[in-house]
Amino acid sequence: MFELERHAIGQVFRLPCPTLRESLLLAAIYAAQAILCTALLTVGYTWEKAPGMGWAIISAILVLQPGITASLAASVARICANVVGAIVALLIDRWFGAGTVQLLAAILIIIFLCELLRLDMGLRAGCVSAVIIMTFHESRVAMTSLDRSVAVIIGSILAVVVQIAGARLKHLLFPHSGSHMLPTGSQ
Repeated sequence: MFELERHAIGQVFRLPCPTLRESLLLAAIYAAQAILCTALLTVGYTWEKAPGMGWAIISAILVLQPGITASLAASVARICANVVGAIVALLIDRWFGAGTVQLLAAILIIIFLCELLRLDMGLRAGCVSAVIIMTFHESRVAMTSLDRSVAVIIGSILAVVVQIAGARLKHLLFPHSGSHMLPTGSQ
């Protein structure tokens, strides 16, 4: 009994672990990227007095990955799934209202749409988008949806741009360094 679960948990602890030096380097890089994204988004949103700063920061931090390819994939999946979630939530709210049954229906529809669109990496974000849209600020569902969707796109794109700039800077500062210090896919 529970053999599948025991095996899955066991696999987590058998994953290849970076050395302490590599781990600290990855942590430092992630910290720098997260802090830079947070600072830029805070300054930009405060200057523009725009709504959604928190969602933009959350999206940037969630999109940051050890490698540019992984970040780009996470960014695209998160943006697309959020759009799916926002559209489904808005349509259900418009046609049927924003109650518990409607929210459950929205989540069900989003799960299957994300699966059909191969957005499994962003599935949770799509579902959360519907929860936020349909349970927060019920009197202004459309604006909440638009504000959050735009913030997710801005935060996700900024995270990818920061990672690309970081990779370029690394290659400028250390032109002959290989990827031996970082795990595969972290360049």
